[in-house]
Amino acid sequence: MEIKQLIYFREVAIREHISEAALELEIAQSAVSRQIANLEKELNTTLFLREGRNVKLTDSGELLLSQANQILSLIDETKELFIHQEQTDKRSIKLAYTESYVSQALPAIIKSYERDFNLEIRPMMMTPTEIEEALLSHQIDVALCELTPKLLNNKNTIKHTLFEETYNLYVHNNNDLSMNPKLPLSQLSNQYIYHFNTLPDQIAQLIRKHASQKAYPISNFALLRQTLLSEKGVLIIPDYLSNGIENEHLTKIALTHTELKRTINVVYLENNQNNQLKTFIEHTRSLLQRQATYH
Repeated sequence: MEIKQLIYFREVAIREHISEAALELEIAQSAVSRQIANLEKELNTTLFLREGRNVKLTDSGELLLSQANQILSLIDETKELFIHQEQTDKRSIKLAYTESYVSQALPAIIKSYERDFNLEIRPMMMTPTEIEEALLSHQIDVALCELTPKLLNNKNTIKHTLFEETYNLYVHNNNDLSMNPKLPLSQLSNQYIYHFNTLPDQIAQLIRKHASQKAYPISNFALLRQTLLSEKGVLIIPDYLSNGIENEHLTKIALTHTELKRTINVVYLENNQNNQLKTFIEHTRSLLQRQATYH
């Protein structure tokens, strides 16, 4: 059973005339008759009875008409759904990002862009690997993230550097490390290392590479501060979060002289068909680069 057969059948049932139905459908009468005959053969029933030049539905025909109306109505609804989705997608940008300073800057970026351009931004936080897959499969339009090797080497992606995210080390003033402002990461090998929430894989690997230690997460700033003040370990934290941990009994050591940093980029496919994407990227680059510099 084919959709076109149901369409032909319904048109004949409505008009009770094969030639008039064919005229409405803009196809040959013989094509309509053939499809009705094929439908009757497949269902092993008679759908119409001839009454002169007209046709009338049989009981089987009435039953099929009821079913056909439901089926064709559902098909129409499905088409409308996808048409609406396509129109919505044309007026929206699907944005993925990794946890970084980006997450703090995004509310202002999205609010100002949606206000000025009447366009919807749909943000989604993902890991770099998830972003890689979503971007290359066209599930998202643009990403604000560090580059995976696959994205870095993909010739079909366009990349712009936004800012470099650096890290700080916090130690208790009684800790001998507090006396070394150019601390090498290797000196952390005998320390219990903490970090706030999720640590990017790239940074976690660098810590383990140089300090031979795993870093342990704490998701509460009060608990994190209490742990440091109790001299139970040291803290590695992104610079943009450092204000939440400042304390007179803690020494802050900038780690900008080490490998502990990551570059955040805006990445998108060269063949992306979203006409609004270019203006959003320009808007984002302008605001993020300025805010990151000021920060």
